[in-house]
Amino acid sequence: MKNKVAIVAANYYENITNDLVDGVKNNLNESFDTSTYFVDGAWEIIYKINDLSVNDSIDKFVAIGVIIKGDTDHYEYISQGVINGLIKLTIDKNIYISNCVLNVHDMEHAMNRSKDDMNNKGSQSAIAINNLFS
Repeated sequence: MKNKVAIVAANYYENITNDLVDGVKNNLNESFDTSTYFVDGAWEIIYKINDLSVNDSIDKFVAIGVIIKGDTDHYEYISQGVINGLIKLTIDKNIYISNCVLNVHDMEHAMNRSKDDMNNKGSQSAIAINNLFS
């Protein structure tokens, strides 16, 4: 059984993503070995996971990022593109990706989903991996 989990985090909203990464690391079963990779934004998560997926020792990933709605349609396009890319990678590469990309309307929503352990989406991603693969 492969026990390597790659955490790929967009550091555009670094304070939020760092809390989400901590949530994953603090709640992932000790049988998993983690490596963390940072990319510039949510769009780059897809490329990095695709690149890492050629490594036969990695078949579990956590995608972490924050996309906040603004005044333009950019939020819609990036949100949809990222989720479609993650789904395509999951199917085409037969890998597991826990989606922890927050699509929120404002910074307060992002902070609410990253601070305490009960609502931390990184913690919830770790629990999903624990439940599926432990």
